[in-house]
Amino acid sequence: MVGHRPTGFRCINTAAFFGELISTIVRGRKLEHQQSITVLGGSAASSFSDVEKISWPYLLKAELPQDIVFKIETRPSLTFVRALDELIDFPNEDLLILHFGTSIGWPISLVGIGHKLGIDFKSEVAFHQAAHKSSGFVNRLRKRSRARFRNTVKYVLFFFGLYKSRVSRREIADQIDTVVHLASKQSKRIIWVQHQALQNRRIYLERRSYAKYYKEILAALEKHKSPTFALVTLPADFMVQENYLLDCVHLSEMGHRKLADLLKVTFKNLTAPIGN
Repeated sequence: MVGHRPTGFRCINTAAFFGELISTIVRGRKLEHQQSITVLGGSAASSFSDVEKISWPYLLKAELPQDIVFKIETRPSLTFVRALDELIDFPNEDLLILHFGTSIGWPISLVGIGHKLGIDFKSEVAFHQAAHKSSGFVNRLRKRSRARFRNTVKYVLFFFGLYKSRVSRREIADQIDTVVHLASKQSKRIIWVQHQALQNRRIYLERRSYAKYYKEILAALEKHKSPTFALVTLPADFMVQENYLLDCVHLSEMGHRKLADLLKVTFKNLTAPIGN
């Protein structure tokens, strides 16, 4: 619920964390425009129960003064490449917070056999598993059998060269450079939250592919770090099941709270002066 401060989630000292990102009297003068913060991302930045506003963008919004314009723009399956079209709609931001998943790292089938087998390998979210545990034993048994069959098909397709990632790793750096370039034109400051999925329930082929793509993404982002561009990654102690839903992709309520705390530290460290 917006405005509710959960136990253990301490209030942000806005003046200390945002410096000039407030539309109140600063050093005896008023800022020339109302300050604006926008969160843009995919389902990784949202929750499965946003009615309760438990995702990290809403947790941060609840801590800020109401005179700061804080927009939350999350779209299912929004990748950083697709965000190029979205970024155009947010000019003159004081702070852009970007948070995208890493679905491009998962391999897909290059043939249409999946539909014949009742498996949609080419779907944008085909790699996703159920977010919540099934309530019935028979349903869980059926899903487990279906998953084993699906994994067997994946290995067969791989050995025939028909199960691979849909985006070349050689394209990632150029794509990220383009996104960052446009974002820097639209906003004075940028925080890029790089999502990372758990690998507990993935087969070896998927873990290997994901690791290579994640490494390329980080390498492309690291070179953009500056006083006005902060990169936030999930630390090793964050990568535990309690911070994720059952699908090991989307964050749990606890995961959202911990990520919000990580971002508060980033706000404090992002101290480059902002022009008006």
